[in-house]
Amino acid sequence: MNIKTEFTQPECDRFRRECNFSDEERAVFDLRVKNKTVVQIQLLLAEQNLPMSESTINRRIRSIKRKIYKIM
Repeated sequence: MNIKTEFTQPECDRFRRECNFSDEERAVFDLRVKNKTVVQIQLLLAEQNLPMSESTINRRIRSIKRKIYKIM
């Protein structure tokens, strides 16, 4: 599953409503669907005062994917 390119805007809206993302997952999801890389996400979140390491971002992405699979 490629979060960056695979889903339409209505599908992304549905995931936001139904997946019960944590605040961190939601921040990562919102940037990932805007086609941002892990490094770009790390830099943008640091600017928003929500610093995360690349490994944490990758864990959040895995968690996001598990939640999406559950509702599909």
